[in-house]
Amino acid sequence: MDQIAPPQSFEIEKDVLSVICNRPELIYQVEDLLDDDCFYNSDNRYLFSVVMKVHFSGVAVTQSSILPQIITSGRKDILDHYQQMKKYFTSERSLVNNAEALVELSTKRALLTKSLRILQMIELNETIEDIESEVTDATNIVMTRNKQTEAISMGEAVDGLYDLMHRDPVNGITGIPTGISSLDKITGGWEYDDKVIIAARPGMGKTIAATFHSFHSASIGYPTALISLEVRPAKLAGRMMSNASGFNSSDITKGRLADNQKRIITEIGDKSKSIPLYFYDNTRSRDINDICRTIRTWHRKYGIKIVYLDYIGLCRDRTIRNSSDKTAITESVQSKLTELGDHLGIPLIIFSQLNRGSEEKSDRRPTLSNLKSSGKLEEDATRVIFLYRQDYYDSNESEARGENFIPSNDMEYIFAKNREGELGPVLLKCNVAQNRIYDNNQTSHIHSAKQIEDYYKNTALNGIPMSLGFA
Repeated sequence: MDQIAPPQSFEIEKDVLSVICNRPELIYQVEDLLDDDCFYNSDNRYLFSVVMKVHFSGVAVTQSSILPQIITSGRKDILDHYQQMKKYFTSERSLVNNAEALVELSTKRALLTKSLRILQMIELNETIEDIESEVTDATNIVMTRNKQTEAISMGEAVDGLYDLMHRDPVNGITGIPTGISSLDKITGGWEYDDKVIIAARPGMGKTIAATFHSFHSASIGYPTALISLEVRPAKLAGRMMSNASGFNSSDITKGRLADNQKRIITEIGDKSKSIPLYFYDNTRSRDINDICRTIRTWHRKYGIKIVYLDYIGLCRDRTIRNSSDKTAITESVQSKLTELGDHLGIPLIIFSQLNRGSEEKSDRRPTLSNLKSSGKLEEDATRVIFLYRQDYYDSNESEARGENFIPSNDMEYIFAKNREGELGPVLLKCNVAQNRIYDNNQTSHIHSAKQIEDYYKNTALNGIPMSLGFA
């Protein structure tokens, strides 16, 4: 199998190069089709890269304009190759057809490489998951090549509009409900094409928000993935049981509950086992390539409709050579997540940790400039939301003065970017001990069966309180 000759055609490569060297004004016809990998011959590939570099710089492609590039590279032989291509020229009529043929040959070479890699992995008895990842990559090669030049017609765009227009909003919500009515009024719920960045300084409630929103998504029937790279699944479940019961999460996870409280948690927990919420085992890998592969598998296996990632700064990427370049890693991770969300057609809610820049301001509230230091997170995001809790700072200052602190439970969701909605803060409440985020008109504590019943009405947890025995 290793002896299979890579699909290639030196003659077609020469035909294409001869045209773009002699008639550079025609490069526009193929510049979106071809890349360096389309040329198998190394001299052809290098000459193409030099010609395109000059072309994209806005300078006319001539011998004098490519000469500095060639001299800098130390490959003076390429100048002879360029002159040969100038002499070889016959006709430009088949330029586009020949370019498409090179794309097809390049795709076949890429698939051959992947196929040989898969065979090698099988021989080495590597895991099914790793082999499946290679198969998925091979499929993506074909899909990307086939779709990169396709256009969406006006008819298709209008049909897509009709699909959006005829959706049946539930209480004005067309996406996946956030669990907080005032947020739903602004967002319409998490939409299928959403890439939401929720960023904050430590202590502002990122993990509380991740567990709250993911638990709500799953409890109303949406298969949900929670990729937490900081907290183990059992601890996350504890936070969710705290939210559902009104008991402090630390009391639940540290075994400080009375027997009747344990019985309540057990009943809620047993009921919760059936909701479609799937946790990532963060002890296996934090590499974004493994995480994306897992999400693709879960999407196929469980029908995942929404993904929460807490948080992006903990992701790694083995394809980035300089592992200390955090900005490059974050940008690569963001790019791969964006591509994944677009491919699957599901919302991604990505949490990010901000640097100390926001705390240097008088009001400490973050802005988009604080996010830009973390790479290009804002660019692909449909929404950017900052979390802010003044209680965090007031508590620390009160403790330093030796004073008792009474929390206000105020929390702000600050919409700094909202592609299809208003900007500014949404004022909410957050009970940190109970892992609850709620509107100002809701109660901060749940201590009765009726309150839990009202809170979880129309969810998978509906009916839990009837046997809990609250006073």
